[in-house]
Amino acid sequence: GAFDPGNVLMFLTGPFTGTTAPMSGRTTVCALGPQGYPHEWFIRGSMGGHWGPELKYAGYDGVIITGRAEKPVYLWISDGRCEIRDAGHLWGKGTYSTQEELLAEHGRGVRVATIGPAGENLSRIAIINTETESAVGQGGFGAVMGSKNLKALVVGGTGAVRVAHPEEFLRRSQIIAQEVGTYGSPGGPGLIDRS
Repeated sequence: GAFDPGNVLMFLTGPFTGTTAPMSGRTTVCALGPQGYPHEWFIRGSMGGHWGPELKYAGYDGVIITGRAEKPVYLWISDGRCEIRDAGHLWGKGTYSTQEELLAEHGRGVRVATIGPAGENLSRIAIINTETESAVGQGGFGAVMGSKNLKALVVGGTGAVRVAHPEEFLRRSQIIAQEVGTYGSPGGPGLIDRS
């Protein structure tokens, strides 16, 4: 089931995450989700923001988590290193206060994905929150993290994502951004006739 320690929780970036490619910054989260109760199934959700690019700058394309910690922990990922750290002082706190404490501890440049009390108490609709404007709201993955005693994933990286032909990549990214701006902007010609 979704709360079994063997449930595989995945945080996955895309091939263009961390580059100038438009609309490439989302991170997909997958696992057996509790939100589908009583018939749990493998599901995915996603979050925007800067967490995914920061994971790439730290040297990783994704994070795969199995098992269950004996006590509350968080995962610290930085420039090719991963550490499991104690989160007892964070357990019971909301997502914003947890982020503030972890930013104070690790520096304002890191990115945090965290759960609040709903996830800790295995609410089947619990979210994973990152920064203040983005969350994984589908699947109940906050409860999956809670079942693993995983309070947060904190990432900080100083690396970069290299592309084979940077000038051509930038040129094509600009073309796509212009197309999206032309066809996706309110009041623009759009793909749907609004007259």
